[in-house]
Amino acid sequence: MRLWALIIVVIAFFVAPVAHAGAWLWPEHHGVAILTTTFADARKAYDSNGRLVATPPYKRFETQLYIEHGVTDDLTFVGEGSAMDFSGAADATNDLARSIAQAKAGLPIDGASTPGPHYRGLGLGAAGLRLGLGTLGEYVVSAQASARAASSQARRFLNMRETVTGDARLLLGRSFLFWGMSGFLDTQIGYRSGGQNGSEARLDLTAGLRPYAQVLMLAQSFSAIAPRGGVAPLMAAQRFQLSAVYDVNSSLSLQIGGVVAILGVNSPAERGVFSALWWRY
Repeated sequence: MRLWALIIVVIAFFVAPVAHAGAWLWPEHHGVAILTTTFADARKAYDSNGRLVATPPYKRFETQLYIEHGVTDDLTFVGEGSAMDFSGAADATNDLARSIAQAKAGLPIDGASTPGPHYRGLGLGAAGLRLGLGTLGEYVVSAQASARAASSQARRFLNMRETVTGDARLLLGRSFLFWGMSGFLDTQIGYRSGGQNGSEARLDLTAGLRPYAQVLMLAQSFSAIAPRGGVAPLMAAQRFQLSAVYDVNSSLSLQIGGVVAILGVNSPAERGVFSALWWRY
């Protein structure tokens, strides 16, 4: 199967929701809503040996609304919805093959180009619960489970083989002080069903630090690996994200950042920028 087909299949590793919150839970009747806009593209991909190779480019524009709400002090609702616009370039190899076939058959060569993949519409929808499990030494521990759904048209551009899939994860968070600056570490170990290449193991890592009272710096790593269960012997992806969150006041924050795929196997070398509006209540 051509690498371009693999890119379409695994694009979901990079349109999956960004982990906005960690192991901590919201107090009852309090929460946060985050509206994120992302623009990303890719002109290369990581092949089966993890090497960068040129591929037909694509562009992706996505808007996502993510919500967390404290049902009780020990139980938080998590939900999200998104819309996306994906535009991919045509594969010139297919056009060349058609022209050769026309020439061999003695037919006029029309020179027509096959349009690239395109989708505009609703993306992923998800809902779930996060349950506080207590503490482990200096760590806060919680567990989360959610259901994810998308239309048959959108699933081609998401990491979803089935209409409804599941995601379960264990979360550990720890707060700390570094040279007088407050910060936190968050680790999420997860399992996701129904991916295009079968079930996936996921590892999300976040480090946050406040150099100033109103500024939060975030460094994040998002990793996914899917052993053979679909179109490829192995699919893996790791992207790294840096961002800054500025607190306008106690309720409103603004975020801006960038993301890049630093490693992968049979996955696109995507890069992009994003901005977000946070509202806490």
